[in-house]
Amino acid sequence: MTLSLLLASAEDGSQVMDAPLSPESLWRAPRPVPLSTPTHLSNMAAEPDSLPQQRWALLVPSGARGARIAANLAPLCELRSAQQGAVVDIHAVPPGLDSTRAHDFRDRVLHPRARPTREHPRYVLLAGSPEDLSLELQESLTGDGACFVGRLAFAEDEDYAAYSSKVVESEQSVAPTRKARVLFLSVDDGTTAVRVGQEYIVSVVGRRCGDARGRGYFPASALVQEKLRMGSANRLLELAGESEPTLLFSLSHGIGGSAQGWASPAEQRHVQGNLSLGAGQTLTASDIRQRPFLPGGIWFYFACFGAGTPVRSVYLPWMEQLVREGVVPPRELAALIRSRPVDGQPFMAALPQAALANPKGPLAVVAHMDLAWTHAFHDASTGRSHSHRLEAVLSSLVDGHRAGPALETLSRFARQADERLRKQYQAEAEAVSRGHPTSTDAMERALLWLERHDVTNYVLLGDPAARLVVPSPC
Repeated sequence: MTLSLLLASAEDGSQVMDAPLSPESLWRAPRPVPLSTPTHLSNMAAEPDSLPQQRWALLVPSGARGARIAANLAPLCELRSAQQGAVVDIHAVPPGLDSTRAHDFRDRVLHPRARPTREHPRYVLLAGSPEDLSLELQESLTGDGACFVGRLAFAEDEDYAAYSSKVVESEQSVAPTRKARVLFLSVDDGTTAVRVGQEYIVSVVGRRCGDARGRGYFPASALVQEKLRMGSANRLLELAGESEPTLLFSLSHGIGGSAQGWASPAEQRHVQGNLSLGAGQTLTASDIRQRPFLPGGIWFYFACFGAGTPVRSVYLPWMEQLVREGVVPPRELAALIRSRPVDGQPFMAALPQAALANPKGPLAVVAHMDLAWTHAFHDASTGRSHSHRLEAVLSSLVDGHRAGPALETLSRFARQADERLRKQYQAEAEAVSRGHPTSTDAMERALLWLERHDVTNYVLLGDPAARLVVPSPC
């Protein structure tokens, strides 16, 4: 079995890695930085979907821009205040918080110990770019599972108002949505990575959800599974343009760096992370900005850089080591390096932000903030499927749970992998100190490393309290 990367070139849409990697290549992976451990309390025992028990807060950039964003999101804040029975906390956050200052902000401002735990907001909406509200802040809030975090990062102030109105309208409808349609789509682009993803992820998850629906456990109004024809967005736009609220799970390559270089940071931000359709064609922000695209729905976008691009990929040191050892050709590493932000600043992908800003677009998007691999959902060493991880997220959304808790069902697998890694490293250190041979399975640890990082980097775009459907009354 092999490790497949869902990344395509910006020039012609060809897959960046000519051949998948063997699981043995992961033996060169560096030791991970541990995930956050709890330093404060939230109301973890309360019902996750209950806003009165969990509370909701808004974080905006400090200064005039943040004040404008907060004003444009005022209708959404008023709705959440009414739903939780308390005024929403709105905090202006200084730019560029590193990990230490982010933890300090969380512990002193957002969740101060002097305030009762029942008043600590667990739902947190970040409204601003990573330059304004740092990725370190987002990681601090999500790392230990204490918060359900979503982000909006619109370039235009009015897009915040459009998104706010869309969510409020969806939740105040006189005829709330009780069931949603579910789409499982992959691009039939002929590449090995997408073929592996289609065969071992999309087909398996679609079949499992269909079986569950037949037994009454996956209450979708309809379930559609298709391969999209190479080079054309027509069928995707047709399916996504229907008025019925829809949960879309798509798998494709995401567009990465350009061999010729980017003309500007703006060009990179407009292109990188777009959905590759094969044959040099892509789905762009302009394709979905003005037309109906998953109105009132939610999109799970499985592709490299689908959510955005960090300053430095967590996988880069590993790939550099593979090049030094002759496992990966230098040109493939060069392609990954070209995906780094040309201006040195992390950014959110334009495609999902355009979808969220569209008044007839989705309420939330789940996507990847780095390179997306298939391994977390398909074990490269055994061939065993981990599709239950995706099924758990999709089932949670279809059942009417809020987007934040739904993604948390996936995030907990990252914490489980992190804990297993920690114990393995600890056992190895103790064995070495005593002069005993280590019993750690190198392959198991290497695959855990990839799994941990891959799952950790799925993020939620949009309001974490958004819902695909309203649960039926008991």
